[in-house]
Amino acid sequence: MKASMSRPCAATLVLLVGVLAHPAAAEERDKASAAPRSWSEAVLQTTERGAYLPLTLTPSVGTSAALVGSYGGYDSAARAAVFNSFAELRVYGPFALRLGAGMNDSGKEVAPSIGARAQLLTQEKHGLAGAVSLFYKAEGFTEPEGEIESVLSFGRREANLLWLGNLIYGQDPEGHERDGEIALAALLRLSRFVHLGLDTRGRFDLGSERSKLVAEGFPKYQIDAGPVLNLALGPVAATARAGASIFRRSQEDATLGVVAIAGLGTAF
Repeated sequence: MKASMSRPCAATLVLLVGVLAHPAAAEERDKASAAPRSWSEAVLQTTERGAYLPLTLTPSVGTSAALVGSYGGYDSAARAAVFNSFAELRVYGPFALRLGAGMNDSGKEVAPSIGARAQLLTQEKHGLAGAVSLFYKAEGFTEPEGEIESVLSFGRREANLLWLGNLIYGQDPEGHERDGEIALAALLRLSRFVHLGLDTRGRFDLGSERSKLVAEGFPKYQIDAGPVLNLALGPVAATARAGASIFRRSQEDATLGVVAIAGLGTAF
């Protein structure tokens, strides 16, 4: 990686390294959340914490030994299929390794990703759950040759309502292309097994130094908002989501459409 890595990515890396130097944080996180006693209970816990939202990343890390999820659908604004999958493995306490794969915005190729996550804040102690994540993606929103992405995730539960938010910055290793994202979600717990809410995300190009990409019509922005339903069905979590999508590429007008996604997940 070249020395031109931006300050946001470098700052996220420093946070990850720094928190790893404090094992007490992991011990505290373990005490805050009891380990699930069964497969079904693990799915209930992860569903309640918003782990199966298609667009917003939960700040809850390490509450289960492992969790996986996969989503598929179609976005008529982007005129492309939608596919994303992930597997997250707890390394120690509130630290986890996350592997993923996702369809690019043209719907033609699936690109892998790998990253590390660390939960730094808990609602029990700080009044707000918070986590930092750092990923490498083989293809980003505006980075066709690879992206380094840093994510700040926050969340708070108030009775039966869970609020989640993400601030995301990504760039290619050389710093030629940059993008930013904001994701917000709210989940209302209707019962232990049923959660209904809203999952939204905006992605924006923050500048490209490659005129070729501009000429080829790379993404400029995408806004996606809609209701989401999460169900904990024994050892399986089911997700259904539909909403409105706005997508714009360079050299093109913005397109309004609909997006529909369905998925399954589990936790251990």
